[in-house]
Amino acid sequence: MGCDTTELDRIQRWMQAVVTDANGIGSGLRSETAHKILPGTEDHLEDLVLPSSQLSAAERLRIYADMYFSRLVDILAEEFPTVRHLFGKELFEQVVKDYVTRHPSTHYSLTRLGRKFPGYLAGEAHSVPHLEFASAVATVERAMEDVFDERFLEPIKFEVLAAIPMERWGDVRLRTIPALRLLQLDYPVNDFMTAVRDKRHMDVPARILAFTSVYRRNYRVVRVDLDAQRFTLLAALQKGESLGTAVELCASLPEADAETLAGVLNGWFREWSSEGIFCSAQLDT
Repeated sequence: MGCDTTELDRIQRWMQAVVTDANGIGSGLRSETAHKILPGTEDHLEDLVLPSSQLSAAERLRIYADMYFSRLVDILAEEFPTVRHLFGKELFEQVVKDYVTRHPSTHYSLTRLGRKFPGYLAGEAHSVPHLEFASAVATVERAMEDVFDERFLEPIKFEVLAAIPMERWGDVRLRTIPALRLLQLDYPVNDFMTAVRDKRHMDVPARILAFTSVYRRNYRVVRVDLDAQRFTLLAALQKGESLGTAVELCASLPEADAETLAGVLNGWFREWSSEGIFCSAQLDT
């Protein structure tokens, strides 16, 4: 005889608690969560889960547990290949198990599974080497995932900007494409990520303030290092500031020189336009 929907729901929640326990099936069966849902199942497991001709009830449950964590480890290893390289296979698996236990998947799409991973590395993980650097790397790798899935808006060409009268440039508001992330990091990570991708050895770099842009162009994700001036200018434009205000913020930086800045702005915007960074230009009335 089948069970009613209420009983089925309890069994499903119990099984989820058991097979998703990071310490294994035994721990899951003894867990407070499992006992609250279905008390007494630890000592009478075969009343709920039938053994097969070759496997006990616990062994059958262990198959699902192994599949659950194996699948999540594979997903995050694909999303964070540089972090996996940095930790090594065994440690990475341990870290992922702890992460998904603290931050279980709650969305139907597993593309969201790693969104909290950089923050987890920065504030929750313990006894793991190079955690701060790993968090910076994970921030960039997660940004790469996000921009790849972002919505598309048609970029504008440099000719659109060039057609704006020079005296009105300060009033222009340039909208950046949705598939752009501007990242301020505690470590330079781009060269290290490229070395890992190319299977070259590179030591973990020293801690230093770094700026990186991550964006999608023609279905390809691009990573570009920025200096403080370019980062400040683009970040201000991304927040909706006028070009005049953005340039003022850039010029106020200690390392900025007004004369030099005036000479390079045109080249910056030509480069950014060729990369498809902007999707609209509006003049303040």
